[in-house]
Order: sequence, then C-alpha cells, then structure tokens
Amino acid sequence: MSEYGVRECYRGLVPILLRNGPSNVLFFGLRGPIKEQLPEASSRAGHLVNDFVCGGLLGAALGIMFFPLNVVKSRAQAQVGGDFQPCRAVLLTVWRERGGSLAKLFRGAHLNYHRSLLSWGIINATYELLLKIM
Repeated sequence: MSEYGVRECYRGLVPILLRNGPSNVLFFGLRGPIKEQLPEASSRAGHLVNDFVCGGLLGAALGIMFFPLNVVKSRAQAQVGGDFQPCRAVLLTVWRERGGSLAKLFRGAHLNYHRSLLSWGIINATYELLLKIM
C-alpha cells in the first residue's frame, strides 16, 4: 500500500463492474422463471435440490457468458503498479496473445463453469434456505 497507494486496490474495477452488474440482474431476474420450470418439490430436500440446480445452472451459464470479462479482469490485476490500461486495450492484448481465436479466448472456461456450478448452487440453495428459516 505504501508503495502503490490505495488506487492499486481498484485495478480491474471496470471489467468487474461490467461483469457483475448485468450478471446480477440476469441472475435475480431469471432465477424465479427457471425454478418454475423445474419439477414441483414436495419436501424440504426437494426444494433444496431445486434451488441448487437452478442457482448452479444459471450461475454457470452466466459465468460462461461473461468469461471474457473475467479474463480481462485477471489480466489487468496481474500487473502491479504502472499505468491503468483501459478494458478494451487489455482485451485486445489478450486477443492478440491468444492468436485472435475466440476458442482460445475462452481457454479455461470449462473450469470456471464447474466452479460456478458448485458455488452458485450452494449459494442459491443456502440463500433460499435462510429465507425460509428467517
């Protein structure tokens, strides 16, 4: 902190906001309609499974959709100190480094998908359970 200042803590903020804003709107907007498409649950365990599946699949799908912004954020935050690069410039750098290939831009997305499936499933199921308890 003494060498780079507080500003360094905000490196990569723009891609984070571009990813999290629309992703949260879509997650909370689509969670209900997706859950309605799942089979009707008759037990507490059934509701827990439905909430896990709904949150997990939605979180994983959104993770894939917004994966390039995650790559930009990670790349921007890999640098400590120096000028802050605009989001577009970082994306172009990554694009060139990966040979201008969309498939290569999504390299590692399968790992992000699996992580999101588990984490968002757990988060959504826990959230719904806590809503019912409180």
